[in-house]
Amino acid sequence: MKAKELYSSLFAAKWTDPITFLQDVAMREEHQFWGAGGAGREFAREILKIDKSWEWLAFRIDDFACLIEAKMRAKIKKWIFRAMLDCGGLAKKLCDTEQAAKWLLDRYVAELKNLFDPRYKNYIDINLVQIEEYFDGRTSCKRLPCKSTIDLQKIEEKKVEIAHECKYTQPSLFNFVA
Repeated sequence: MKAKELYSSLFAAKWTDPITFLQDVAMREEHQFWGAGGAGREFAREILKIDKSWEWLAFRIDDFACLIEAKMRAKIKKWIFRAMLDCGGLAKKLCDTEQAAKWLLDRYVAELKNLFDPRYKNYIDINLVQIEEYFDGRTSCKRLPCKSTIDLQKIEEKKVEIAHECKYTQPSLFNFVA
């Protein structure tokens, strides 16, 4: 878990107060935590490659990350509020920026996995997702058989809607230096 240690120590060096760090992450779309080169996606790639049942998602993070990033930014304020009331997993991590960053990285991976959990209210049917398989350096793509009654036109409209939501500037790793 190299990314987790690296990013949490970088965030702790720049933000000494964990609440200020979390509020900054929630307010700015161009924060170093979000985006294609951000800490969340890099850590998720590293973790998901370890688990064989989620390895396919490690190569498709950019396709689904925009869905959870906007929702996570909205939820962070609620998580901070609950932590102040000494509720939830963040409550014990709120005394140190490094621990809060590690918690947020773990939460990012959990939110990604929740997208494919039928108990989650914004569940994406895995049968509608194009899976990439990697064998001996070769890539083959296939669409799994669709068992759902969801109209494919609605899926395409959802993809266009997601693409419009995800337009922002990419953060730079060099912005860590204060």
